[in-house]
Amino acid sequence: MFRPPSRRDAGWVEIHLSLDTIDPPAGRLRVLPGPGGPGGPGAGNGGPAARQAGFCGWLGLLRALYEVTGSPASWP
Repeated sequence: MFRPPSRRDAGWVEIHLSLDTIDPPAGRLRVLPGPGGPGGPGAGNGGPAARQAGFCGWLGLLRALYEVTGSPASWP
């Protein structure tokens, strides 16, 4: 069954990973619109579309990735 693209499927994103510590891994993810995103080419400027998620540990990193890329609860 064909499903039309939803708002969350509307373009590319860049995910920036900033580590505060390595063992255990801790830091934050920052999601910016990519070249095909809502802001157009080079839109990764940290504007209103930028989102962040913090994490601690490997499972925390997986949870943060899920929050910023796939969790239905994270989308308006």
